[in-house]
Amino acid sequence: MMDHGTRRRLRRLTTHGGHFCVAAVDHRDSMLAEFPESATPADLTAFKADVITALGDRPSAVMIEPEYSFPHLTDDGTVPPCMGVICALEAQGYRIEVTRGDPTIANRLMEGWSAKLLLESGADAAKLLVLYRHDDGEVTAAQDNLVRSVVESCAKLQLPVLVEPVPYDLVDATDRADVIIRSVERLSSFGPMILKVPYPGPGACSLVDEAAGDLPWALLSWGVTFGEFRDQLTEACEAGASGFMVGRALWREAVAPETRAEVLATTVVDRFEELSTIASKGTPWFRRMGPPTQDWPWAKK
Repeated sequence: MMDHGTRRRLRRLTTHGGHFCVAAVDHRDSMLAEFPESATPADLTAFKADVITALGDRPSAVMIEPEYSFPHLTDDGTVPPCMGVICALEAQGYRIEVTRGDPTIANRLMEGWSAKLLLESGADAAKLLVLYRHDDGEVTAAQDNLVRSVVESCAKLQLPVLVEPVPYDLVDATDRADVIIRSVERLSSFGPMILKVPYPGPGACSLVDEAAGDLPWALLSWGVTFGEFRDQLTEACEAGASGFMVGRALWREAVAPETRAEVLATTVVDRFEELSTIASKGTPWFRRMGPPTQDWPWAKK
């Protein structure tokens, strides 16, 4: 059973058919890596605004963060009022080279920021990225504690939370699939959440779907090319995914200021529409999560 607030906010994040078609521009370190070293915070904020503006009302939701884009881009009207807003909680994003047993891998929340403040600022959902392996001893335990605490705090607020377990120190394709599948299985037992999952490899999406149980999951692009992500999403939605949350595979080619407007108006828009068509064939989130509670004590009988 699902409380009314969470269910209502999930509907704001998804299409009428119940699919996640999310434009992700909440990147920080990974976005900076796409820009010249001289890029300023204002440059990043402007780019995020340009992407959102170009996409118009096509996304079901946008994924932004409080350092460069939230609530700046909701207050000034860049994000349409009718569009869902997902906001990041973690203080840091992707890290390039990490290995097992390193305690510095453990994520933390942004200082002075919380799910409660996020909700009070007008967001519809929280997102938590965690560098994650199911088999990394004390590091896994620390990440587990962080995920549990965020899931619990969001549940009390009737706020959807997207958990994004990003694998690291992968040995080969077999290890990749095993880590992603077992991480989804482990985290799905921590409470109500939407899982934002990297592609596990050919033929493995059905195992992710099984591991997710009653929880909906969406595919993230994780830095691959658009063509790769399109094919991955097709397989994921056929296996039961509820949509996508796409970042660099969507907008990477639009970074250059001199060609940005044209690339956004053509390539980026066309890509998003193609991905949305694929996502519409996935499993609606409401087919996985329980029905709404029927406890309406204020209603007339």
